[in-house]
Amino acid sequence: MKFALLHIIALAACACAFGKPYYVSSSGGSDSNDGSEAAPFKTIAAAPSENAEIFLKRGDVFYGAISGFKNCKIGAYGEGAKPVISGLKIVKNPAAWERLANDVWRIDLTKPENFEGYFAEGKRNNIGAVYDMAKDKVYGHLVRRYNALNAYGDFWVSGEVNRVNVQEKSENFRYLYFRSKENPSSGGAKIAFSTSGVGISNLENCEVDSVAVKGFGIHGVARAWGCKFRNMDVDLIGGSVQLGYPHWVRLGNGFEFWVSDKRPCSNNLVEGCTVSRTYDCGATIQGIGNGDMLIENVKFVGNTFIRCRQAFEHFVRSRKGTARYSDCEFSSNRSFEAGENEFSTPEARDAALLSYEGKPVSGLLIKDNFFWGSSVYSNQTHTAKMESNTFYVFRDQYLVFNRNKPEAAIFADSENAVEKMRAFLGNDTDKIFIADRGDFSLRDRIISEHFKGSEADIRRICKIPEKSLLESLRFW
Repeated sequence: MKFALLHIIALAACACAFGKPYYVSSSGGSDSNDGSEAAPFKTIAAAPSENAEIFLKRGDVFYGAISGFKNCKIGAYGEGAKPVISGLKIVKNPAAWERLANDVWRIDLTKPENFEGYFAEGKRNNIGAVYDMAKDKVYGHLVRRYNALNAYGDFWVSGEVNRVNVQEKSENFRYLYFRSKENPSSGGAKIAFSTSGVGISNLENCEVDSVAVKGFGIHGVARAWGCKFRNMDVDLIGGSVQLGYPHWVRLGNGFEFWVSDKRPCSNNLVEGCTVSRTYDCGATIQGIGNGDMLIENVKFVGNTFIRCRQAFEHFVRSRKGTARYSDCEFSSNRSFEAGENEFSTPEARDAALLSYEGKPVSGLLIKDNFFWGSSVYSNQTHTAKMESNTFYVFRDQYLVFNRNKPEAAIFADSENAVEKMRAFLGNDTDKIFIADRGDFSLRDRIISEHFKGSEADIRRICKIPEKSLLESLRFW
């Protein structure tokens, strides 16, 4: 009896851990309602940002980023697809496109009557990608100036047609230019733009569960302290230009936990999430500071990464002090075709893993992960500790590439190269297999055996039919 009573008290305490529940439905709510399940709010902004449980209706889309929650749980209710936090600015008026010379089309991003979804303004129009919602196709190749719109599908964003450096803070991003043989919104296309922003940011002691984030040009999730992110879908992230930076840099991480000497984003868990089509990495721990830097207890566990530039990136650097990790890990994750990120900007750093570490790494472990179809490690002197990972690498890819010493690269061209890589990693528990890019039978087997639960997402995003063409031909 005493045990049962204690159990009931414990359950009650868990139920009240985040405070009163509030329900939000963009399709059927009103901000004049009381926020109950029977009378939900319409916008997330109507719910408290501290000490509350906030449930978003499944199947609904909530346009615009969310930020600044403390001691809250953000989850889902009802039936259907996960609720989506969306940064997509959607073209609703095909006539808004203006045809210019050389098959270039221009659209004015400042006119709200031509758009639905999230109406970004000002520097939020620093667009990261053009997206055909009807065909689920990403056009991610942002060129650096107007006269570089050479290929169909290329795009450029600026207020001045003669502008060269759009990363300057004076840029207003008024027009988007897109090269196409016909009106981009014709032929059943539904064109949208991923706007500059972070989907979910500045969370403290929060839990986010069963929510999707899509269409933000900076990051999917960033700046969090003491948080848990579970069962999330993060898709179509990045591509916006980093403003004020002296060099051309495009942003775009799925989950980014920044490390500073003042307030590192420690004590975070990302578990059971799917991250896809990011301009940059799917998950990262990174930071630069002046004083001593320590990031603790950041873990990525059991996630799936599909066509991100890298699955995992790590670096911590201090200009004047020490920089280190403690109890951090990237473990039991799966990655499919890292480097094929659909932003059409291949680089030498496209790989499963990326390191910018200039000093030996401790306190960070990469273990029990499975990687298909990507180069292994792009590093800058030092890697993290590796243990019991499996890599399938195509013959035209590399096993390790040091950007400071390209002559020391190990390419995936022989079993001898695999042995060199084992010696480089310093362990014999990692398994490395060299595969042919055209071995579709092996690819299909890998999908069914190692990516259970994500098969449909992989085939949709990578445009892989249920049975590969090679397999079909075997029956003729």
